[in-house]
Amino acid sequence: MHTAVVSHGDVDEGPTETYGQGKLLLRIGNGGAGALGLIRALADDYLDTLPSPFSITWTCNHSRNTQLALLHDHIDLALTYERDQEELAAKEGWSVTVGCVFHDHFVLAGPVADPAGIRHARNVKEGMQRIEEAQCLFHARADASATMWKERALWAAARMKPWEDEEAARWYKTSLLNPADALKSADKAGAYLITDRSTLLGQTGLRTISKTTVFFEPEEENDVLMNSCYASYKYGAAADRAKAVNEFLDYARSKRGQKVMSDFGTAEVGVPLFATLDEGFARTKLTDGLPRGGRWIGTSSL
Repeated sequence: MHTAVVSHGDVDEGPTETYGQGKLLLRIGNGGAGALGLIRALADDYLDTLPSPFSITWTCNHSRNTQLALLHDHIDLALTYERDQEELAAKEGWSVTVGCVFHDHFVLAGPVADPAGIRHARNVKEGMQRIEEAQCLFHARADASATMWKERALWAAARMKPWEDEEAARWYKTSLLNPADALKSADKAGAYLITDRSTLLGQTGLRTISKTTVFFEPEEENDVLMNSCYASYKYGAAADRAKAVNEFLDYARSKRGQKVMSDFGTAEVGVPLFATLDEGFARTKLTDGLPRGGRWIGTSSL
């Protein structure tokens, strides 16, 4: 079937990881949350609720390639981050969007020294403008990920397209690095970047970054920096697959499943990586904090 959802690079058919033992119950596709271990945590807890042993797989792709993995029957459940692409797939008739499962968050982060002075900007738009005006180093991903599209939308809102400007190449540097490696590279170089809360905190726990702070993060549920994860399944899926998808989503959106998400990473890093459906957005703020000793330390503790 033809689709207007465009891939970037090869679609990984998977699986990347397998959880549990026994008959295959469900194939989940996702990018960043899976790489951080959230899909494993949910799958392991869900499998514990079942009367018989089963297995669940996770296949790693960025959002649009996860959708294409769903289209081509490599997965049963897509957990993705781009509302416009999910709506496009639904209009084309091959995908059914169930709704939100949990919330991640984009952040505008960068060196604590803040050479562009964005700490004093009124909003993220003004912050991006200050980076461009000062021509301070900015690291961008050019991999067609949800992060790339969000970053470009933020630049466009500030009436700039540095990826099309040859002169901007002096300070605007693109790569095809994955989220974790992109963050580590920016931290080492002292660059600004758009990353997500969960990746930032995940790398904090691994002690791979030390010089990056957060300047802007979501302040409300409809904030432009929200990065909520929605669930979709294949229209016309076999009855047993549809049943497995719906039962897992019932669990994931239940009090038990949401607690797995709210607790995820908190013991290791000191703050939750994700926000639950009830929370709407993360209430524990990262702004002006720093990674120290594997934990995120807020301004009051610095």
